Amino acid sequence: MNASADVGLLLRGLHEPLRIDEGRWDRLLRLGRVSGLHARLAATNLDNPALTAVVRRHLLSAQRMAAYRTQMLRAELFRLAPLVTDDFPVIVLKGAAYVLQQRRLSVGRFVSDVDLLVPRPQLRTMESRLLDAGWRAEKLEAYDERYYRDWSHETPPMRYPGSTLELDLHHALTPVTGSLAFDPASLFARSEAIPGTPFRALCAEDQVLHACVHCFHDGELDLRLREVVDIDGLLRAFAEAPGFSARLRQRAAELGLERPLWYGLHFAEAWLGCLPAHELKASLPPPGALARRSMDALVPLSMLPSDPDFPPPMRVAIARTLLRSRYQWLRMPPHLLFPHLLRKSWRRLRARADANGQADGMP
Repeated sequence: MNASADVGLLLRGLHEPLRIDEGRWDRLLRLGRVSGLHARLAATNLDNPALTAVVRRHLLSAQRMAAYRTQMLRAELFRLAPLVTDDFPVIVLKGAAYVLQQRRLSVGRFVSDVDLLVPRPQLRTMESRLLDAGWRAEKLEAYDERYYRDWSHETPPMRYPGSTLELDLHHALTPVTGSLAFDPASLFARSEAIPGTPFRALCAEDQVLHACVHCFHDGELDLRLREVVDIDGLLRAFAEAPGFSARLRQRAAELGLERPLWYGLHFAEAWLGCLPAHELKASLPPPGALARRSMDALVPLSMLPSDPDFPPPMRVAIARTLLRSRYQWLRMPPHLLFPHLLRKSWRRLRARADANGQADGMP
């Protein structure tokens, strides 16, 4: 079977019902699971009369799993609501915002965490409220604690006892030491109240930009295809709003986020046929030829699922290593990056030596 053809079929199946045989559905569902998109396939295809009973049961299971995760998210937000008062704004990001705003792209979207954004001066206040209410953070070494406090854009992840959802508390959308760092004050000024809740959400333009930054300036490459699907869904949702395209271009220029926006538009068009992305991309300055060719080669290898019947080939591992290296370079300046990488390498070597020592000592 042609893996790239199956991936193309998976992406088409997110927007239209598919008429394929059960054997092809088997591969498609496995690709959907590894990319976190099987419930979105269900949202589009459950009413498809061409489905066999077996395929329908798998899609129905995916739909119910996604609905259960959404209910867990709503329960977490219900616990958080009393902590949100009028003294400073609390913005819900990504999946939580899509659910509360009843965005179409939230249907079938698997949720794994809750992301909140608060102004940096109130970060400690919000963190204290969470700790007093029962949320707990994992105990970290002193260096890791400093990494989060001084160089990152969020606090160490927290979790409420008994909950499987992680809570990430942000004070910015990009690392404060990164090349894309900007003053987040305008995010709060432009944010919108979510009716019936104490939370706020980013404005439409900032939601698109955040999705692009998260997709193309993050070191974790798992489920990044899902992020491109989010970008596609947001663009389709907002494209008809009067003046949206002009506002998005202007906002990207204001925040210095034209490059991640261009990549988000580029891959949403290439992989999902997003017409609004095509029209917007033409009005933005493109990356240099070398950067574009490099990303065109590395991003599909790193973000698109490979053949589920075989381990990822070496070229995929190399592409992911190069993209992670790009992420690290954009995240920290050299005088912080190189000591950071040396420390991480030393930790890995020490952990491997400890594991080998324990294995040698076993009877």
